[in-house]
Formats: sequence, C-alpha cells, structure tokens
Amino acid sequence: MKKWLLGILAAIGGILTIVLGIGKNKRVKEIKGKIKDNEKSTKAVDKQIAGAKETDEYLKKALVDKKKALKEIEKVKKNKSKKKSTKKATSRLRNIGKGKK
Repeated sequence: MKKWLLGILAAIGGILTIVLGIGKNKRVKEIKGKIKDNEKSTKAVDKQIAGAKETDEYLKKALVDKKKALKEIEKVKKNKSKKKSTKKATSRLRNIGKGKK
C-alpha cells in the first residue's frame, strides 16, 4: 500500500512539474520576445543618436568657418584707409615737405 501511495504521489508531482514547466516556458518566450523588441527600439535610438552627432559635427564645422570669415572681414575693415578732408591732406603734405611729421 505504501508503494502505491508513493507511486501516485510521484505521478502527481511529475504532472505538476510538467504543467508548471509549461507555464515557465511561456513566460520565458514572452520575455525573449520583449527583449527582441527592446533591441529593435535601441537600434533605432542609436541611429538617431548617430544622426544627431553628425549634425552636431557639421554645425561645429560651420561655426568654425563662419568665425574665420568674420575674422577676415574684421581684417579688411582694419586695413581700410580713413577718409581725410582735403584741408588735412594739404596741411599734412606741407608738414612733410617742411620735414615735420
């Protein structure tokens, strides 16, 4: 009788482990599916980040070019001769002719 009772309990235990194992397998499959979905979304986000970095580098280069252009414009402005009136020009020429600066 004890052998029968132990056999029945073992059979019930085996059936329960199979049933519980199936539930765990479903959960594992669901989790794996979610992981794949998350990987896809992370790839999309990584692409967006890469695109943002490219535009950032482009903007930095554009700013450097604009700064160089502004410096060149400032140099041109500094090199322009100042307009003088005719009176000042003639008086300066007279002073130079006399040996004065």
